[in-house]
Amino acid sequence: MSDSNNKLNQLIESTRQDAQAQQIRADALANRSTPQPRGKQIFTMVLATAFAMVLLYQFPRFSEPYMWPDPATNPAAAEADLIELVGLIETYRISQGQYPSAISQIGLPEGLAATIAASTLTYRPTDKAYTLAWTLPNWRASYDSQTEKASVEPLDKR
Repeated sequence: MSDSNNKLNQLIESTRQDAQAQQIRADALANRSTPQPRGKQIFTMVLATAFAMVLLYQFPRFSEPYMWPDPATNPAAAEADLIELVGLIETYRISQGQYPSAISQIGLPEGLAATIAASTLTYRPTDKAYTLAWTLPNWRASYDSQTEKASVEPLDKR
């Protein structure tokens, strides 16, 4: 019994010494400060300089207030309204199982409803598709759900 106790005590002591040695090595590695390689320092400096140059070059654009696109010269607002209307029609179709018979059946947001009221919108539904023809103050927009083709053109074109 004493022989097995001695072996057990030796094993415990050996394990304790190994753990202490590992702890000393870990502490030494943690305290060692390794200098950054020269190439990495140069890359960091070049990257920081490039970033600073881009910021300085672009600063005038950041400091100016945002200018919304002019609806008379930029079709972005008309395209956004057309996409929103198409999305509302498709949402109605998914929820009700059919296309609305009239645009008035769709709950339109206040801004889009005002835009539609101030323009001419022709909506022609069928069982499986619909077409939109929309004349806005500066643009003519159209959409065909069968081909999923949308277009926005200036009014003076045609």
